[in-house]
Amino acid sequence: ILVRQLLDLPMYLSVILMVILSAFFAAAGGLKAIAYTNVFQMLLLIAVSLLLVVIGVNKAGGLEAIYHNTPGSYWNILLPADDKNYPWLAILLGYPVMGVWFWCTDQSMVQSVLGAKNLKEGQLGANFIGWLKILDVPLFILPGIVCFVLFPQLKNPDEAYMTMVTQLFPAGLRGLIIVVLIAALISTIGSALNSLSAIFTMDIYVKRYAPQASQKNIIKTGRLVVVLGSLLSIIVTLGIDSIKGLNLFDIFQSILGFIAPPMSVVFLFGVLWNKTTTRAANFTLTVGTLISMGVGVLYLWIFPNGTYEWPHFLLLSFYIFVVLSILAFVISITDKKGQKDHGALLRIDNAAKPDKQVKALWIVLCLVMVALYVFFNGH
Repeated sequence: ILVRQLLDLPMYLSVILMVILSAFFAAAGGLKAIAYTNVFQMLLLIAVSLLLVVIGVNKAGGLEAIYHNTPGSYWNILLPADDKNYPWLAILLGYPVMGVWFWCTDQSMVQSVLGAKNLKEGQLGANFIGWLKILDVPLFILPGIVCFVLFPQLKNPDEAYMTMVTQLFPAGLRGLIIVVLIAALISTIGSALNSLSAIFTMDIYVKRYAPQASQKNIIKTGRLVVVLGSLLSIIVTLGIDSIKGLNLFDIFQSILGFIAPPMSVVFLFGVLWNKTTTRAANFTLTVGTLISMGVGVLYLWIFPNGTYEWPHFLLLSFYIFVVLSILAFVISITDKKGQKDHGALLRIDNAAKPDKQVKALWIVLCLVMVALYVFFNGH
């Protein structure tokens, strides 16, 4: 959408252009190049976004003027239970399902932690990302509110960021932020393609079919998977673009909500209950994914809101999570032969437990998050 707005290209050309760039990047550079680019674009994106916030807030007359020129609900994270867009109950029940999936099982996140030199470094890295996520509020949510004040005539919320960039930044800075955003897109797509390639090549191709494969064959297979993944992502993106009736943020969140439940169930059962069986995990990952994605297709494409009155997509995600949890529990209980004591796999040696610095930082982060939720619900 960003490239389409910038270059005035059809959606399919924008998607193909971005994916081809990212595919070459992932195939040629691998994880190391993606890691460096992620750090580079993150720092630039934070700097440019901060500059946009400062310029926008000044243009709108300061934070106090923005606060008085917007509805009070704009400053509340938890909205009433009957709110059409984001009721508090849907957020309370649905977002943790997505959170467990993304932060604990998504390969693009997990591969960075697995690349740490030791346990402490990985834990500190995860904690640091938690602090960075707080920046979402001032750097990415506040500009939307500023845009509402400065450009009240704007009809399409998906155009808010580009409108701010083109209207508030001088020409040179516009070029900088466009480069930064495209770099962010390439690194995000590259991370996903690299994850797909690594999982398929090492966990399926080498382990199951070609344990004696040479390094040259492994690399060749990995690059072929990147190409196939690129083609698949083009088809999926064009399908997502065809969804009507939702803004871009809601589309993104709802799709994640339908991907998340099976993975979250398997992760939580595997870690928290040592009687979970392989059959239960496989059933949840295969049949559970078909159920979850099937509901998503019905919700987004076949019977969209308006033709059928659905629960909120975050509540749907939670309901699917509950159903799959019950199925995983029942299968594990009835699968007597498959039950093993997985405790030994999950025990951590005393030497590997989080040290005092890690614990202290997580406690402080939790306290800051609670304080922010309290602060942004007192209006």
